[in-house]
Amino acid sequence: MSEYVCFLITVLMESDSLVTCALKVKSDDLSEDCIGYPMEEENKATLWDLLPPHVQSIGKIVEVKEIFEVHVV
Repeated sequence: MSEYVCFLITVLMESDSLVTCALKVKSDDLSEDCIGYPMEEENKATLWDLLPPHVQSIGKIVEVKEIFEVHVV
């Protein structure tokens, strides 16, 4: 198992547009509950705190999906 968990997080802008970004986090930095149930309010808040400020300023999280891996090229 990877030491990282990756999420695809969708944020709703005020203009009703959707913006999606990938987030890669060390598994040890998140609870098992947050990894297993990322759409629960307290878990969305945890993931929100890990997003970069320019994504936080867009709007609220409306969808979180776990993805396999994010590679930076």
